[in-house]
Amino acid sequence: MSFELYPSNLIDQSTIKASSVNALFPVSNIKDYRRSKVYRSTSNSDSVVIDFNETSEVDSFFVVSDKRAGFGFSTITLEFNATNSWGAPAATESITFSDTHGIGFKEFTTKNYRFCRIVMTSTLDYCELSYIYLGKKMELDRSISFGWTYKDDELSQKRTNRYGQLFTDVILRQKTISGALRLLDKDKLEKFFAIYDECGESKPFFVRLGCDGMIDDSRRFSGMVFFTDIPTITNTSFNKYNLSFTAREAT
Repeated sequence: MSFELYPSNLIDQSTIKASSVNALFPVSNIKDYRRSKVYRSTSNSDSVVIDFNETSEVDSFFVVSDKRAGFGFSTITLEFNATNSWGAPAATESITFSDTHGIGFKEFTTKNYRFCRIVMTSTLDYCELSYIYLGKKMELDRSISFGWTYKDDELSQKRTNRYGQLFTDVILRQKTISGALRLLDKDKLEKFFAIYDECGESKPFFVRLGCDGMIDDSRRFSGMVFFTDIPTITNTSFNKYNLSFTAREAT
């Protein structure tokens, strides 16, 4: 069982340029935390170039779907290079994604380049991309005792008419992940709070619960989330601490 966090998104400070853009869905929407704010191209084979503005380390990629319309692509590939030239990229990674759970991710050997190109194809007349993550994961020490709670909330708007018939406006579920980390020393405690200091309750981060053996559907238990409040600390002994937190899926 692993618990991995992805708080520092290089996308937020990057320069982004797309091969084609529908003016109603600009490429700047990739930086918008609202999953319904998407970038849309004008053809079914397009690319987006991410300039980190300096050589940067990347070992993880996440992409989420538009909650209403799903993924707007059929295939997605990452290419890395030292320069904005793509005849022979230095490294390539193919991304797998789940339409059921609306998330795609890939962890890979650390890439150290300035540019990343996202290449997409689609069966539609366009390619569409919601919020993404590119950066380095923060894996908490495996010696930490960690427990978690997962809960789905049904957000559909329901009403019943005079004859008792049920009408539903939106079918939407939102996951909540609560975690409890036990017996942390002060250094591990500070490491976790560095994530909260960076993200607070208004900037999303990504979380992945790696379920080894017991639960094999890791995408169900992973995603883009916000802290719902400040994590709670309990001092259990002279220099050991328990920490609890709750994070709600971004929609």
